[in-house]
Amino acid sequence: MNEKINFTIKETFVSAVQNHKKNKLEAAENLYKEVLKKNPNHFQSICFLGTLLIQTKNFEKAKQLLYKAIETQPNNANVQNNLGILFKQLREFEKAINYFQKAIEIQPGFANAYYNLGVTFKELGELQKAISCYQKVIQINPNDINAHNNLGIELKGLGDYQKAIICYEKVIKINPNYGAAHNNLGNVLKSLGEDQKAINCYQEALKIKPDSIEAQTNISDIYISQLDNLEKAISTSHKTQETIRKAFIINNQEISLYRLKHDVQQAEYLSSKNYKINGIDKFQIIGNKILKRKENSKDNNNFNQKILLNYDEINSLLPFYKANHIYQTSKISEGCINPDKNWQDVEEQYFNSPKQIIYIDNFLSNEAIKELREFCLISKIWNREYKDKYLGAFSDQGFISPIHLQIAIELKQKLPKLFGKHSLGKFWAFKYDSILGKGINVHADFALLNLNFWITPDEYNNNKNSGGLKVYDAHAPEDWTFQKYNNNVDEVYKFLNDNNANCTNMPYKFNRAVLFNSAYFHETDKIDFKDGYESRRINITYLFGNRLIKKMN
Repeated sequence: MNEKINFTIKETFVSAVQNHKKNKLEAAENLYKEVLKKNPNHFQSICFLGTLLIQTKNFEKAKQLLYKAIETQPNNANVQNNLGILFKQLREFEKAINYFQKAIEIQPGFANAYYNLGVTFKELGELQKAISCYQKVIQINPNDINAHNNLGIELKGLGDYQKAIICYEKVIKINPNYGAAHNNLGNVLKSLGEDQKAINCYQEALKIKPDSIEAQTNISDIYISQLDNLEKAISTSHKTQETIRKAFIINNQEISLYRLKHDVQQAEYLSSKNYKINGIDKFQIIGNKILKRKENSKDNNNFNQKILLNYDEINSLLPFYKANHIYQTSKISEGCINPDKNWQDVEEQYFNSPKQIIYIDNFLSNEAIKELREFCLISKIWNREYKDKYLGAFSDQGFISPIHLQIAIELKQKLPKLFGKHSLGKFWAFKYDSILGKGINVHADFALLNLNFWITPDEYNNNKNSGGLKVYDAHAPEDWTFQKYNNNVDEVYKFLNDNNANCTNMPYKFNRAVLFNSAYFHETDKIDFKDGYESRRINITYLFGNRLIKKMN
């Protein structure tokens, strides 16, 4: 009898592992649980189910199982490593580091633990430590392409381009079909100004993975920055947007409340303008029903929670989500930036400003801002979701038109001392819902010049003294990584306080642009706009030039 039970457990466990390897996670989970019903102390099932639950983000249950495993076998390096992965996912980095280091202490040649430790240090912005970890992985396994690739990324981040190139070339030699290495090699070549070589690398990445959003985005970025082939810049950006739309899925049957609210409002706006888009009618009906259900639920004030959808609802929403629709702007007759303004005076104002922070009222021509606003209301290009519940659209992913590019060209022509010698970086727009979310946290950008302007009419702003931009006259430290000065709010505020930084508060005003040194820390002021689709606060940002990156010693 005992032999029959043991055989059944073994057979069930093997089946669970096979399903797990095939990424059939639900089936694998049920089989592991079946084993544990018969033998609650089956060590391998405890460990494997723990790792599966990390994959499905059931972190509390995963933690319970892995703690049980570590009690049974405290010197099991794999369990220590998996606990590190769990706490890294929970962003409890100190605990994650301790578990990875414990795994390495138990098993000094444990390449996976070194790799995971490197990824954790990268997230913390400790690039030198990350580099040391990846180098250790390569020492253990010289053909670990992920370690070579990540090492290249960190070396590029520190400005050591030639060593980064060597890393990517090593990956491609080991595995020519590793698309990420071709893409990353292109990024280094782009930073070195070798645009055509970079494009060739991105095209190689697309041959390997034709639906690579990253590679397609990078090609678009180069054509946008060159400003000499506007049709190519627009068409490559549109291609990125099409790729994003085709790949759109609703993960885990969940959707953000603030995202769905915006998209339903946009669908209603498009219908009111008689635009015929695939799935738009059903999207409005089902979308409004889902929003009503959320409104009537007990947790209707908990905007952090996502809305759980059934499969019929998902199938009803997807056709509209996958449909492309970008507004075709009209030709501007006189110019995009205000033709009646003395732009030489604006240049002098900036150069004479002791803090390099100025604002420019009536920035765009009436024609240009009207068309740009229509573009933002009509175009289905609001793809990026942010934790503070605003949406983003980017130049290399559909947020582009002849007007967008002409604004950049005219800035370089009419303000040559300011913009002439600097290349155009990215430009983007953010849309806010002041009922559900807030503005952008304090951060700095990687450029030299930041031009930020607002296109929502003043009538929608409930507080005329706020809703704009707060700029602090303190540069991001040179030894801080881009990730550090964009994701560590508490540390940034401490830095500003320690350096007695002064804040310049630019109140919101329709068609007002704020121009400042992009190294300055800045954040959105408190926003209070009317609730409605057309009343959403929209800001547009253009970046010019790049700050020099310090090379490694």
